[in-house]
Amino acid sequence: MKLQKILFSFDGRIGRRTYWLAILALIVAVQVLTFAPFLLESEQAAVLMLALTSQFIWLLSLWPILALGSKRLHDRNKNGWWLLVFWLLPFALFVGGFSIALFDDPRTGRSGDFSTGLILVLASLPPALWGIVELGILPGTKEPNLYGADPAQQPA
Repeated sequence: MKLQKILFSFDGRIGRRTYWLAILALIVAVQVLTFAPFLLESEQAAVLMLALTSQFIWLLSLWPILALGSKRLHDRNKNGWWLLVFWLLPFALFVGGFSIALFDDPRTGRSGDFSTGLILVLASLPPALWGIVELGILPGTKEPNLYGADPAQQPA
Protein backbone atom coordinates (compact mmCIF):
# COMPACT_ATOMS: atom_id res chain seq x y z
CA MET A 1 0.00 0.00 0.00
CA LYS A 2 1.35 3.42 -0.92
CA LEU A 3 2.18 5.97 1.77
CA GLN A 4 -0.41 8.42 0.41
CA LYS A 5 -3.16 5.82 0.78
CA ILE A 6 -1.93 4.82 4.25
CA LEU A 7 -1.99 8.40 5.55
CA PHE A 8 -4.93 10.00 3.74
CA SER A 9 -7.45 7.32 2.73
CA PHE A 10 -10.12 5.87 5.00
CA ASP A 11 -10.52 2.77 2.80
CA GLY A 12 -8.88 -0.58 3.34
CA ARG A 13 -7.02 -2.24 6.17
CA ILE A 14 -3.59 -1.94 7.78
CA GLY A 15 -1.87 -4.21 10.25
CA ARG A 16 -0.41 -3.39 13.64
CA ARG A 17 3.13 -2.88 12.36
CA THR A 18 2.09 -0.37 9.69
CA TYR A 19 -0.14 1.40 12.20
CA TRP A 20 2.59 1.82 14.83
CA LEU A 21 5.24 2.86 12.30
CA ALA A 22 2.96 5.47 10.74
CA ILE A 23 1.84 6.82 14.14
CA LEU A 24 5.46 7.04 15.29
CA ALA A 25 6.47 8.83 12.07
CA LEU A 26 3.59 11.30 12.50
CA ILE A 27 4.56 12.01 16.12
CA VAL A 28 8.17 12.65 15.13
CA ALA A 29 7.16 14.87 12.19
CA VAL A 30 4.77 16.91 14.32
CA GLN A 31 7.37 17.34 17.07
CA VAL A 32 10.03 18.45 14.59
CA LEU A 33 7.67 20.94 12.93
CA THR A 34 6.39 22.21 16.26
CA PHE A 35 9.80 22.84 17.78
CA ALA A 36 11.65 23.90 14.63
CA PRO A 37 11.10 27.60 15.47
CA PHE A 38 13.55 27.20 18.36
CA LEU A 39 16.30 26.92 15.76
CA LEU A 40 15.79 30.63 15.17
CA GLU A 41 18.29 32.96 16.82
CA SER A 42 15.70 34.93 18.78
CA GLU A 43 13.97 33.09 21.60
CA GLN A 44 11.08 35.55 21.53
CA ALA A 45 10.53 34.91 17.83
CA ALA A 46 10.66 31.15 18.49
CA VAL A 47 8.00 31.36 21.19
CA LEU A 48 5.81 33.50 18.95
CA MET A 49 6.21 31.08 16.03
CA LEU A 50 5.46 28.15 18.34
CA ALA A 51 2.29 29.84 19.60
CA LEU A 52 1.14 30.65 16.06
CA THR A 53 1.92 27.36 14.34
CA SER A 54 1.74 24.51 16.84
CA GLN A 55 -2.05 24.23 16.93
CA PHE A 56 -2.24 24.44 13.15
CA ILE A 57 0.34 21.64 12.81
CA TRP A 58 -1.56 19.41 15.24
CA LEU A 59 -4.79 20.14 13.36
CA LEU A 60 -3.17 19.14 10.06
CA SER A 61 -2.04 15.84 11.58
CA LEU A 62 -5.60 15.00 12.63
CA TRP A 63 -6.65 13.68 9.19
CA PRO A 64 -3.81 11.12 8.92
CA ILE A 65 -4.34 10.03 12.53
CA LEU A 66 -8.05 9.45 11.87
CA ALA A 67 -7.30 7.64 8.59
CA LEU A 68 -4.80 5.34 10.30
CA GLY A 69 -7.17 4.58 13.16
CA SER A 70 -10.04 3.92 10.79
CA LYS A 71 -8.03 1.48 8.66
CA ARG A 72 -6.74 -0.26 11.78
CA LEU A 73 -10.31 -0.69 13.01
CA HIS A 74 -11.24 -2.05 9.57
CA ASP A 75 -8.53 -4.67 10.09
CA ARG A 76 -10.31 -5.60 13.32
CA ASN A 77 -13.60 -5.80 11.30
CA LYS A 78 -15.01 -2.76 13.08
CA ASN A 79 -16.42 0.49 11.75
CA GLY A 80 -14.19 3.60 11.87
CA TRP A 81 -16.81 5.38 13.97
CA TRP A 82 -15.44 3.49 16.99
CA LEU A 83 -12.73 6.17 17.04
CA LEU A 84 -15.32 8.42 18.70
CA VAL A 85 -15.38 6.02 21.67
CA PHE A 86 -11.62 5.49 21.74
CA TRP A 87 -10.46 9.09 21.22
CA LEU A 88 -13.25 11.66 21.47
CA LEU A 89 -14.93 10.28 24.60
CA PRO A 90 -11.70 10.09 26.65
CA PHE A 91 -10.67 13.55 25.43
CA ALA A 92 -14.04 15.05 26.39
CA LEU A 93 -14.01 13.39 29.82
CA PHE A 94 -10.41 14.44 30.46
CA VAL A 95 -10.90 18.08 29.42
CA GLY A 96 -14.25 18.27 31.21
CA GLY A 97 -12.75 16.81 34.38
CA PHE A 98 -9.89 19.29 34.43
CA SER A 99 -12.27 22.14 33.68
CA ILE A 100 -14.52 21.20 36.57
CA ALA A 101 -11.63 20.61 38.97
CA LEU A 102 -9.47 23.63 38.23
CA PHE A 103 -11.58 26.53 37.05
CA ASP A 104 -13.52 28.83 39.32
CA ASP A 105 -16.81 30.50 38.42
CA PRO A 106 -16.35 34.24 38.96
CA ARG A 107 -20.10 34.92 38.72
CA THR A 108 -21.04 32.69 41.65
CA GLY A 109 -17.73 32.66 43.50
CA ARG A 110 -17.66 28.86 43.52
CA SER A 111 -14.30 27.19 43.26
CA GLY A 112 -13.61 24.09 41.19
CA ASP A 113 -15.01 20.76 42.32
CA PHE A 114 -11.94 18.54 42.61
CA SER A 115 -13.70 15.24 43.36
CA THR A 116 -16.10 15.47 40.40
CA GLY A 117 -13.25 16.52 38.13
CA LEU A 118 -11.11 13.61 39.32
CA ILE A 119 -13.93 11.14 38.67
CA LEU A 120 -14.27 12.41 35.08
CA VAL A 121 -10.52 12.30 34.48
CA LEU A 122 -10.34 8.74 35.82
CA ALA A 123 -13.40 7.80 33.74
CA SER A 124 -11.43 8.79 30.64
CA LEU A 125 -8.89 6.01 31.21
CA PRO A 126 -10.95 2.84 30.41
CA PRO A 127 -12.07 3.90 26.90
CA ALA A 128 -8.59 5.27 26.11
CA LEU A 129 -6.87 2.06 27.25
CA TRP A 130 -9.44 -0.03 25.40
CA GLY A 131 -8.65 1.98 22.26
CA ILE A 132 -4.91 1.35 22.66
CA VAL A 133 -5.53 -2.37 23.03
CA GLU A 134 -8.01 -2.49 20.15
CA LEU A 135 -5.95 -0.41 17.72
CA GLY A 136 -2.41 -1.32 18.63
CA ILE A 137 -2.27 -4.71 20.31
CA LEU A 138 -5.02 -7.06 19.14
CA PRO A 139 -4.43 -8.72 15.76
CA GLY A 140 -6.73 -8.15 12.80
CA THR A 141 -9.04 -10.71 11.28
CA LYS A 142 -7.14 -13.39 9.39
CA GLU A 143 -9.39 -13.58 6.36
CA PRO A 144 -10.92 -10.97 4.07
CA ASN A 145 -13.69 -8.98 5.74
CA LEU A 146 -16.12 -6.19 4.78
CA TYR A 147 -13.23 -3.73 4.45
CA GLY A 148 -10.85 -5.68 2.21
CA ALA A 149 -8.25 -8.41 2.10
CA ASP A 150 -6.02 -9.34 5.01
CA PRO A 151 -3.02 -6.94 4.89
CA ALA A 152 -0.73 -9.72 6.14
CA GLN A 153 -1.60 -11.76 3.02
CA GLN A 154 -1.03 -8.93 0.51
CA PRO A 155 2.30 -8.60 -1.28
CA ALA A 156 4.54 -5.77 -0.07
